[in-house]
Amino acid sequence: MNCYNEYKFIRGYDAAARTGKISNYEYAGRLLLPGEDASIILKNSSMTAAIGADTAPKEHPIHAFLANHEDEIRYVTAHDLRSHQEIIIAGRWHPTGDDGESFEPYLTRRITYAGSAKTSKYDYDFFGFGGYGFTIELNSRTDGQGSFAAMVAATAHYTDYSHLRPGLAQSLGLPTGMLWFPVVPSELPFLVVEHAMQIMQERSTVTSAGHAGVSQ
Repeated sequence: MNCYNEYKFIRGYDAAARTGKISNYEYAGRLLLPGEDASIILKNSSMTAAIGADTAPKEHPIHAFLANHEDEIRYVTAHDLRSHQEIIIAGRWHPTGDDGESFEPYLTRRITYAGSAKTSKYDYDFFGFGGYGFTIELNSRTDGQGSFAAMVAATAHYTDYSHLRPGLAQSLGLPTGMLWFPVVPSELPFLVVEHAMQIMQERSTVTSAGHAGVSQ
């Protein structure tokens, strides 16, 4: 997915905040399903799929999925394709729990014929808009570092499986993290947080090591 690492998110967040044009700093979160990062790339003349950063292998089942749903996907994107050279729907190719697999969309990236691009929360009425039940209320005094830390902490809270026996979360197909996006569309960046507990543990280890070094 079109996700940000820590430093890119912080830079993008602070740059957007400096413009003074942000009216709302509230973020909403969607749980990320386990599976492979996948994208559907639409042009007027073609529809292709990618797994991760590469074209999906010929044997990948996402091709059969596209063949079965091409008419519906083209129908919901037809209006945008009149004014855009390319539309990328990014999400997860994930197990459905009934020995099947399917595509779950999270983000849409639209690229105009002039070359400008804009990423937004997935909003086509085909796969379903996707719900969210988690929000973080930030404000203009919160910088990118603080916003990143808040989203990592919230993700860790909502996806904490430390009470489960090792491997159970994976076998049950529980969410692997969260996608955070501004509730009111703006220039504020999106953030994908995976394995938040590990991120927090690593930070805690680094902080403890730093304090130990100072005390010596």
